[in-house]
Amino acid sequence: MGRRKARRRKKRPAYPAGRVHQAGAVEGLLALPAGSVQCIVTSPPYWGLRDYGVEGQWGMEKTPQEYVGHMREFGRAAAHALRDDGTLWLNMGDCYASGEVGRHDGRTPGHTYGATHPGPRQHAHLETGLKPKDLVLMPARVALALQADGWWLRQDIIWSKPNPMPESTRDRPTTSHEHVFLLTKSARYFYDADAVREITGHEATWEQWRKADGRNAPSGTLSEGINCGFGSKKDSFTHPAGRNLRSVWTIPTQPYPGAHFATFPGKLVEPCVKAGTSEHGACPSCGAPWARVVERTSMKIDRSERAGAVGRTQTSGTMTEPPTARTIGWRPTCKCAREDTVPCLVCDPFAGSGTSGEAAVLLGRAFVGFDLAGGDKDLGGHTANGRIARGVNKRKRLALETRRGEAPKTLLRRRRRI
Repeated sequence: MGRRKARRRKKRPAYPAGRVHQAGAVEGLLALPAGSVQCIVTSPPYWGLRDYGVEGQWGMEKTPQEYVGHMREFGRAAAHALRDDGTLWLNMGDCYASGEVGRHDGRTPGHTYGATHPGPRQHAHLETGLKPKDLVLMPARVALALQADGWWLRQDIIWSKPNPMPESTRDRPTTSHEHVFLLTKSARYFYDADAVREITGHEATWEQWRKADGRNAPSGTLSEGINCGFGSKKDSFTHPAGRNLRSVWTIPTQPYPGAHFATFPGKLVEPCVKAGTSEHGACPSCGAPWARVVERTSMKIDRSERAGAVGRTQTSGTMTEPPTARTIGWRPTCKCAREDTVPCLVCDPFAGSGTSGEAAVLLGRAFVGFDLAGGDKDLGGHTANGRIARGVNKRKRLALETRRGEAPKTLLRRRRRI
């Protein structure tokens, strides 16, 4: 018998970290090793909003159903690349049914990438199946489709914009928010809540927190739990480490000096990366993130003798010792017995101008991105890969200044101020 020719496996292209590669979102994600990404932070092109003039682009589908179908393909590719304990943060905006693309880009020289420009409007007909002026609810359609495909939808975060895009409408409120969906592959996943506590300016001191009890807090009543506050509505205090991250993020949009219209701010990416990846790093062998070791103590309550009295629905008493939560170190979440770590990998399959990549490397994470136009496309004197390289250099300068004992010129805040 003759020898059978061995089948040649199709070699997947190598996409090293630290760059935005020229590839579609699905193609790029499927080319990554399975379960290699800890966190995906991305903002796909919104349906019916603008034409980027790139072959294979998303957002110009004729119907909402076709767009949702593409996003389901993206979800399956993301599930391949994402670790089982990873998180997907999906930023999406909505639009209104009008039968045509809301903004256009005729690709005339000198105009911004994906922006509106004056001149003849070449409308693309869109079959919405909705009445004119109907809100399409595209973020909800995509979220429900991904949920039906097996994703856990853990939170619908509202990105509130204090400086929204002006609108000429007079028969409805101006749209000033977008959605950030937190999606996971399983019910249990990595999430570092202590990395994204919110500083309100009303944090109690540890001495105040220690002296407070259930009836005699510094300014009113102490609520149970380290995520709650105590005090009157006018002057309330929260846990010394800050309160738990809320689901409404007020972050202004940022101007981008390059020629790219649809960019989201780095401040929107930061809490996603901080919560979704380990600050300490991951195991070099299996990629499991190291977890924060938090020393927690429960509050101690001196139960009242009046417990169970008429009119009381729960046991009452006075808190003698408050709850505490302090970071004392880090621990591995795997059994590889490795003491060294590598940065957690963050991915943006719709990298665009490289905002997410710059934010990730500034926080000390590894990054890989994909975009149909590539990371070296000239965006008015700027490129996505150029931004990422500047972020890496900036991070190195900060580390050097810290080792020398100098005050960093640019502080990387560990907790977001609201």
